Amino acid sequence: MHRAVARSLWFGSALTLGLTGCSQPASPVTTDPYAGGRSFPWAYTAPPTQLLPLRLTAGENNLYYEPILAARNSWGPIEIDRSNGEQQAGDGNAITLDGTTYSRGFGTHAGSELRFSLKGTDATCTRFVSQIGIDDEVGTRGSVVFQVYLDGQNAYDSGVMTGASATKTIDLDLTGKQELRLVVTDAGNGISFDHADWAKPLISCQATTPTLTLNQSALSVYHLHTASLKAAFAHYPPGLVDLRLEADPGEPPPGGTLLPYPVVLQTTALTLSGAASETRDVVIAAPEKFGFNNYSSAFHLVVSRNGQTLSSVPVQLTELPIKFTASVEPGSVSGRQGEVKTLVLTVTADPPLDRAYPLSIGFQDNFTQSYPLESVGPVSGNGARMQAALTFRFGGNNPVGGYQLRAGVAVGTITTGYRDLLYAGAPSFGLDFTVRP
Repeated sequence: MHRAVARSLWFGSALTLGLTGCSQPASPVTTDPYAGGRSFPWAYTAPPTQLLPLRLTAGENNLYYEPILAARNSWGPIEIDRSNGEQQAGDGNAITLDGTTYSRGFGTHAGSELRFSLKGTDATCTRFVSQIGIDDEVGTRGSVVFQVYLDGQNAYDSGVMTGASATKTIDLDLTGKQELRLVVTDAGNGISFDHADWAKPLISCQATTPTLTLNQSALSVYHLHTASLKAAFAHYPPGLVDLRLEADPGEPPPGGTLLPYPVVLQTTALTLSGAASETRDVVIAAPEKFGFNNYSSAFHLVVSRNGQTLSSVPVQLTELPIKFTASVEPGSVSGRQGEVKTLVLTVTADPPLDRAYPLSIGFQDNFTQSYPLESVGPVSGNGARMQAALTFRFGGNNPVGGYQLRAGVAVGTITTGYRDLLYAGAPSFGLDFTVRP
């Protein structure tokens, strides 16, 4: 079927359905556009399955081909490529303004409205041009005001136009706009003969390339935590996009093929609105085991749709160890051989962990012949500050005198296991003790 014929049939059917849906009684055809104080209101709203953005492409686009999201009229249905005519669909004449006939346009009757989305595909709307006036079919009669709204704001007002007014040209900048509304009012004196035409309505667009911009080129993430990048998406068609991290060539995981990269992308998909530019949070996490050194590597954040890459930007990602500190109270003790003291071990974490983890003694570094730190009790507190009771025994082989012990603390399995106590942020503490005779 020819595109123009298909379009006319589709919208004519939609208008008829819309009129029926509004429960408007069938109206007798009259030969006088609006007479005797009557009106024949009509309204149409596209079903949810037809709420599509404009199929805009680079160059000049005629609104004739674009889906109408909503419309209303005061003298039967709005006509496409014809004047309003009477109350039935398809009963208008050729659109004619000041003797000039137009093959494309909308024939309306005040008050009327047409609403379009400007969220096109691979194109940015930059300009709207249309010829406007009262159709010649009503002679010099009628009085209307043409208005254009962009994103809900009045961008154009024609002032009062009558059937005797010369045709006017609308020429508006649409850059960055998302919605177009074409409105005709009755100029405040009723709707008699108010047959208003939007002739040759054109949308000009420029081809656009989706771009992705990050608020920073490098991001540090603490182990077992997350951090966010602000990602600005510009000129993206509306809909779902996929995100992934790609390591730059020559940047293998720190454990080679045996261990994964320690940083992972949590935000793997986003639904974009189609706005000219929109900013979203992209979350990076560091859930894997941490090694001896801080990890830093070059990546690309890649945005794709249906497997096709749309944008890719570089970002340096660094994993940092949690900053642990450890201390005991009291910090010094004295006693005889064989005595047992109970100390309080405190470990802090910055940034905090999600909860308190079990604490244990990982190593004891001293020059004595015994190992006096014997056990750690149940932990209390939270992820920022953990405490546990610590048993200290004066070893039987320690001669009388003063000593200093240094011990490392393991925090759950965070600082043990992979590369064990070489965790870059593993905490340790010192204890002074004196053996009395």
